[in-house]
Amino acid sequence: MAEKHLDLRVGDLHDEDVEDRDWERVRPRRIGDADWKRFEGYIAEILEALGMPLNTPGTAKTPQRYLRAMFDSTEGYEGDDKLVTAFPTECDGGPDCEISQVVEGPIPFYALCEHHAFPFFGHAYVGYVAHEHIIGISKLTRLVRLFARRFTVQERIGKEITEALSRILEAHGVAVYLEAAHLCTQMRGVREGESTTRTTFWRGTYEANPELREEFLRMARAGVRDTHAS
Repeated sequence: MAEKHLDLRVGDLHDEDVEDRDWERVRPRRIGDADWKRFEGYIAEILEALGMPLNTPGTAKTPQRYLRAMFDSTEGYEGDDKLVTAFPTECDGGPDCEISQVVEGPIPFYALCEHHAFPFFGHAYVGYVAHEHIIGISKLTRLVRLFARRFTVQERIGKEITEALSRILEAHGVAVYLEAAHLCTQMRGVREGESTTRTTFWRGTYEANPELREEFLRMARAGVRDTHAS
């Protein structure tokens, strides 16, 4: 399969935003044409065994589309968070200098559960208390999606975001809140149609300061309510 290349130019201008995403495409997955066709055949066999007729105009290309959809949905494997860079702040007060917390969200995310390969999806809120470094706001969204677009579990996504931001920023504290609906519990098994899974992750001052945690959670909960109301 041919590799995709990011176009770093828009007209005569250099698109710095696209260039700044190079870390998301450092490990491109390569699947040859012969393997791709073979995989499509496997998928066709499974779908037919489950009862799907593949001889209709709407389903003839379903194995191909399904394989492409799975490939696109797991593009997070191609990135490397270790290449994300931060910017220096104007915090020059030594090791005790703190800048007010930054909270970004709701950040929509979609992932595939590694247990059943069913989707789970929801919103993330990411916060940190900066020390000597800050990060571009768009990178917070991209980090969430980098870890979400894989076969994974919700607990791992939050842990990976928290650890990556802690390493990149060397911040006083990092907080992550995830809220998601899991189709593996809604479409099969117990079939809990309205269930939501919530997870929190803390580092640094968020672990030690309950008031800071509560401030972060108030902002996240307010954002969740606004999202559900809209």
